[in-house]
Amino acid sequence: MFVQRRIPAVVFLTLCLMVSAVPLYAGAQFVTVSAQGVVSVKPDIANLQVRLAGTAGSAERATAIAANKYKAVQQALRTNGVKASDAVTSSFSVQEQWEWDNSTRKRIFKGYTATHMLRVTVRQLDRTGKVIDAAVKAGADGIPTIGFSSSIYPEKRREALAEAVRNAQKDARAMASAAGMSLGSLQEISSGASPVFPVANMVRGAEEKMLASPVSTDISPGEQQIRVTVMCRWILEGR
Repeated sequence: MFVQRRIPAVVFLTLCLMVSAVPLYAGAQFVTVSAQGVVSVKPDIANLQVRLAGTAGSAERATAIAANKYKAVQQALRTNGVKASDAVTSSFSVQEQWEWDNSTRKRIFKGYTATHMLRVTVRQLDRTGKVIDAAVKAGADGIPTIGFSSSIYPEKRREALAEAVRNAQKDARAMASAAGMSLGSLQEISSGASPVFPVANMVRGAEEKMLASPVSTDISPGEQQIRVTVMCRWILEGR
């Protein structure tokens, strides 16, 4: 006598999922290529760090000194075309200052230092030197770093991405041809993080020289390169 068995719904669903999980290109061969794209861009924006410091015997007095410098520097920046939204606080701290005394083998309390760091964006690159000079004249204690960027960076980065993909495709075709095969459809593509524009560091000695010099500051950044990397994967087809 023939007995018909019913497959439980859960088991049937599991079998269906197992079948659908079989790769569409099972047994296919692939080629994976990493390539770079590089474009040049001339910066048109300067990004400065401006340091304002106040040192005194009390934290209150040190903070007041830094606050007065902040007001004077902000006024100087407005006068030189830097908007308030482009001159913002990046950090603020008040710290005790101690000095080691070799004769007593003890630390000596020297007071407090309040440090106010501003992040300043200069959108007219040719005015960067004047902005630096104005900030220093108004009481800034140093310009620890200066970096550069471009208002068309996103557009240029996309150009670099397109070049990277074209380079990857050329390499993949050469590899496929050498293997006696041809390049099929693109299966996967991804890009890595793009580096930001480099930042120029100014050591303290350079700061002090700049602060003491009556000569106007001149800033002339050269062209910079945007480099991107892509990873592409193509299926290989027999000829």
